[in-house]
Amino acid sequence: MTFHKALFMQIRLILKSLGIVMPILGILITSPVSATVTFFGDWTGFGSEFQLTTAQTMYVNGKPILWVADWRPNTWRMVTEAAIDRLTVMTDPTSPKKGAVLQVQVLPGDNAGSGERNEVFRMLDVTGANLPVTGASGHEFYGVSVKLDPSWTPPLKDPANWNSQWGLFLQLHSPDSFNSPPAIALSAIGTFGVQMLAGNLIDAKGQRRNAELSVFTNGALNPGKWVQFLLDVVWAGDAKGSLTIYRRDEGKTAFTQVFSKIGVPTLQWNSQDPGNIGTHYWRCGYYRSVSPGITSRLWLGPIVRGTTLSEVSVAAFGAIVIPKPPSALSVRN
Repeated sequence: MTFHKALFMQIRLILKSLGIVMPILGILITSPVSATVTFFGDWTGFGSEFQLTTAQTMYVNGKPILWVADWRPNTWRMVTEAAIDRLTVMTDPTSPKKGAVLQVQVLPGDNAGSGERNEVFRMLDVTGANLPVTGASGHEFYGVSVKLDPSWTPPLKDPANWNSQWGLFLQLHSPDSFNSPPAIALSAIGTFGVQMLAGNLIDAKGQRRNAELSVFTNGALNPGKWVQFLLDVVWAGDAKGSLTIYRRDEGKTAFTQVFSKIGVPTLQWNSQDPGNIGTHYWRCGYYRSVSPGITSRLWLGPIVRGTTLSEVSVAAFGAIVIPKPPSALSVRN
C-alpha cells in the first residue's frame, strides 16, 4: 500500500470514528483518449490515491459538508458526501462501457444548503488546473450515461422552498456570487428533462428570473436500464448559444434528438453583478429537493467532455456516433 493510499484510509477511519461524515475521496483517472477529449471522468479507482495539498472542513448548519483537496489531473477536485457509502464505485457489465460506474445514493437528511445532495464537482484538466466553462469554451460535446434504481421514487415537493421539486444528476453550476440555480442541468424526477436559466438573471422589471424545466420529447426514466445522453452545446451569454441533446436507451442503436434550443444563451450573467461569466463549473451525482422517507439511488457511467462528437462518444459510450441531421445520430459500434 502506498503512502497516499495508507493516509487516505487512516483519514477515513479517523473521521468515521469521530462522527465526521464527509470523507476525502479521490479519483484515479487514465489519460484522455485523445487531445480533443478535455475531460475523461472515468470512475476507475475513485476513492483510492490522491494528492492532498490542503484540507479544510466547510460547515452548513453546524455540519461538516465537504473536504477540499487537489486531485490528480482529469478528475473532479471536490466531493460533497454525507456518509462514507454515498458515492461508491462498482462494475456493471450492462453499462455502456461495461466497466466502473459510480453508485450515488441520497438519503433523507443528507442536507447541504437548500436540498439534499451527494456530488463531485469542479473539473480539472489534463494539467490539474481548474476546467470551468466560459464563453471561450466555444462548441463542445458531453457524454453521460445514467441508470436509476428499479424501485425509483421521485423526490418530493419541498414546502420550505416554495413547494419546489427538483432532482439533478449533472449541472452546470452558476457563478457562486450569483446565488442562482444552474445555467443547465439534466434532471431525473418523474421524467428526464433539462433545466435552464441562462442569459441575464435579471428581467426587465429588475427581478430575478426563475429556471425553466423542459421535459424531453422522450422523457421516460426506464428504471433499471441505462440511458445515454449526448449534449451538443455552444457556449454563449447571448443568443449565439445553442443546446441540443440526444438520447439512446439500453439495447437501442440510434441516438434520437430529445431537446433542442438554437439561438439562446447557455451561460449566465447578472446585470447587477457583471464580470463573472467565466466561473461556471460542473457538478454530478444527485441533488434533490428535501424528501423525507425517500432514498434516491442511481448509477453514472464516465462523464466525458471534449470538442469532437465522435471521440467524446467513444470515450463515454464505446461507440462512434455520426451526425445524421435533423433528429437522429447513427451509431457505429
